[in-house]
Amino acid sequence: MPLLSKSKDNGQLLLTLGLVALGLFILPNSAKAVTLVPLTSQDADADFDDTDFNLLLDKGDFQELFVAEGRIGNNGFGGNNERELGINRDVRAIVNAGQPVAKSDLVWGNGKIWDFSLEYTGSKVTYKVFDANQTYQLMTQEFNGAVTDIFFRTFANKGSGNNLQNAVSLTNLTFNNTALGSLGSASTNTTADLDYLHLAGISTPFTLTGKTAFSWVGTAPSRSNLAFQIKVGTSQSVPEPSTLGAIFLATITGAAVFKRQKIAAEKS
Repeated sequence: MPLLSKSKDNGQLLLTLGLVALGLFILPNSAKAVTLVPLTSQDADADFDDTDFNLLLDKGDFQELFVAEGRIGNNGFGGNNERELGINRDVRAIVNAGQPVAKSDLVWGNGKIWDFSLEYTGSKVTYKVFDANQTYQLMTQEFNGAVTDIFFRTFANKGSGNNLQNAVSLTNLTFNNTALGSLGSASTNTTADLDYLHLAGISTPFTLTGKTAFSWVGTAPSRSNLAFQIKVGTSQSVPEPSTLGAIFLATITGAAVFKRQKIAAEKS
């Protein structure tokens, strides 16, 4: 049966299209399934690395909103203006790109396992690293808006001098009660190790939890030579609500024009 055979059918079709489009807006966030996305190199190198991630940023395929970071720093309190924890701005921000809006010192310890959590309500970020006896908490309301994707990054630089090798791990990763697995990097005295994990289909609010540990052989590394980042943002591969609204409006407009043309043809 033709979709637009009668005026009544036209109304039903417009109503159906409207409900479908509105359904895209009001679909509960919890109904969206999170997905671990296979990473594809953006250049001639087969591995997905920082160059590939920066190409995604350059092309606008991914845009950071904020980054929760853990780094070896100076593995302690004070000195050299170092930090071990941070909630950072977008690395492409116009002002203070990549700089922390909240930060804290922390003694990681060699091989000590810490719990962590990252919560985002859509307008507030809460980042905690803790054990049974202490909690380090960062909060900010500088960031707001929807998110769709998270990139996890771990990096262990190669040994240098009396620092022989390094390792960082993110284990027991869980997103809104969905288990994700683990990610980690381990270097040697001659080679660094860098790893990424891409999570898509996320929405706000969300809670991410897991465990993390830094370890090394010999002298401890410093600064960002041992680090992880949780890069929260949006991917352009999924239409935003404004785009869906434009599609809906165009569909309704086109159907209305078709209806007027059909009525005019019947009267002539």
